[in-house]
Amino acid sequence: MHFTSFLALLAAPAIVTATLDPASSNTKGKKPNNLNCSAAATSNAIQAAECSHNTRTSTTQTFAVFETDHQYDANNGAPYGTCTAYTCEAPSSSELETESDYWIFYWSDDGESSGYGTTCIKDPNTGECGCENSDGTFIAGSSSCT
Repeated sequence: MHFTSFLALLAAPAIVTATLDPASSNTKGKKPNNLNCSAAATSNAIQAAECSHNTRTSTTQTFAVFETDHQYDANNGAPYGTCTAYTCEAPSSSELETESDYWIFYWSDDGESSGYGTTCIKDPNTGECGCENSDGTFIAGSSSCT
């Protein structure tokens, strides 16, 4: 393997285990300024769309906070970043502060906008829409992953 190929592998976004279950609302450009619980799961170097389309906890996930990591801005499926999932009560609007690199996804109607808010989950290599099965396998052109 060439050294540049090895470096490209190191910079590639990670694949993580999740379950298809899209968020029902979202708030873009804000982050919680105080949380009443610890994170239940954290996934690094994933698409915002993966954070909004999938739950990452074994118990009922209530919301997830996505923070953009700009080193991946040129990759298919950007924005990429860290998705932190929670199972506690979601913060109220008064507990949020403006921060452009953040996006909160809710599995309730607590968000400022309805729906999951992102585009589709994209294949990092081709940019084709699809979804990921719970084992992390990307299925191009599908929206019915399990």
